[in-house]
Amino acid sequence: MRTFTLLVSVGVTIVAMMHITPLVLAQSVKEAKARVEEKPDAPRLHYDLGLAYYESRQYVEAITSFQEAIKLKADYKEAYYDMGMAQQKTGKNSAAIKSFRRAIEYDEKYAEAHAALGSAYRTYSQYSVASRSYQAALKLKPERADWHLSLGIIYQTMEAYENAITAYEAYLKHTPNKDSKRAGQIRSLIPQLKEAIR
Repeated sequence: MRTFTLLVSVGVTIVAMMHITPLVLAQSVKEAKARVEEKPDAPRLHYDLGLAYYESRQYVEAITSFQEAIKLKADYKEAYYDMGMAQQKTGKNSAAIKSFRRAIEYDEKYAEAHAALGSAYRTYSQYSVASRSYQAALKLKPERADWHLSLGIIYQTMEAYENAITAYEAYLKHTPNKDSKRAGQIRSLIPQLKEAIR
């Protein structure tokens, strides 16, 4: 089989979007803490504090707040998801995998959690499992260009070039910035992949 230059970095990290509303973005840690002190039994307030910590890059504190939210509301899927994101930021990928799985247990149609799980498995080079997670995410939200790109990179790493081509073509179809450097790299890479499977 022919070798070719890998134009797309295998280490590209595609971060799933967190569930942050403009209201939460405007909320400081100090304000969020004050609200928790007023109503310590309200899981949403602990969750909001976790988001405020996350936005301030205080990931350990964010994890603690998300855990508090879950103690008060066991099926708080968003808290599990965002806790997983914070755990990834602190290098706790195995914990993040557990958090993303819990989010999916509570909602099988939680596309962002499936994609985040794929990203976490990819960190461990568990490409088959990672690809299945991204496929599950894309069944729910096929318009997500960044997930198609991640899936293409995984397939390319696995030398499943036909699948990589399909994923990259889907990325090009859905990417909002068709003139970006990344899109240009993918357009150049597809013919090389096609040549490699001849």
